[in-house]
Amino acid sequence: MLNAHSPTSPETVFSLWCRLTGTEPTEFSTEEKHAFLARPQVPELAALPFEVLLDAGISAAKHATLPLEHWLSAAQALRPAVT
Repeated sequence: MLNAHSPTSPETVFSLWCRLTGTEPTEFSTEEKHAFLARPQVPELAALPFEVLLDAGISAAKHATLPLEHWLSAAQALRPAVT
C-alpha cells in the first residue's frame, strides 16, 4: 500500500509520469523503460513522498509533456511546504 508521506519507487515515478503524460507504459520497450529509469532525476523523484511527487507532476506537466527536470524543480519548490 502506498503511503502518501513515504518515499516512492522508480517504478512509481515511471507509472505516474505515464499517467500524467497520457502515455501507455506498454509503448516503452524494455530498453526504453530501462533508459527512463536510469535518468539521474528518477532516484531523486523516487525519494519524495507520493503527494509531493503527484502535486509537482501536475504543476509541471504541460500539454502532455513532463520533462523530468521540470518535475524535479517543481517538487523541490513544493517540498519545504510539505511536512
